Amino acid sequence: MSSREFLYHWEQEPPYPPEDFSVDDNLEDLEQMDGEHRNGTRYTHTVMNADETQVLGCIYLLPNDDRMYRTAEVTSHDGTDLSSVDATVAFWVRVSTWEEGFERALLETVLGWLRDDWSLERPVIMTNEKLDHQIATIGSLGLTRRFDYDRDKDMYTSHAYA
Repeated sequence: MSSREFLYHWEQEPPYPPEDFSVDDNLEDLEQMDGEHRNGTRYTHTVMNADETQVLGCIYLLPNDDRMYRTAEVTSHDGTDLSSVDATVAFWVRVSTWEEGFERALLETVLGWLRDDWSLERPVIMTNEKLDHQIATIGSLGLTRRFDYDRDKDMYTSHAYA
């Protein structure tokens, strides 16, 4: 909840998490994500501090044929076809970690992990037009905007970088 304002814009289906978000609500979300992970349809990874006492963020891996794309208008900015993308990465980290550069370090590590351990050479990193800090972090790694995703139910246009 310490990053609620950021997550409100990141999640796209506000208000999330709502002010009255309970432990049971969180458990329901976790059970849904666990089911998707076990079924191999989406992968969610919680990012913890070293002694695993605090959640620092989450990483979400989506296939390029994810349900999100079936409900979106996808626009390529450079002629790249969506079918050439290995996976989509979405992520967030606690706002309190931004100053220390954790977001950039995590994203750099995730891209190496996808390349080295998953053999994914063409992932895209997704964020939305409202999240200037994430856009700047993604850009600091030399990634450029490849796609836009527009869905009627979202507040903002999402951008994908590679």
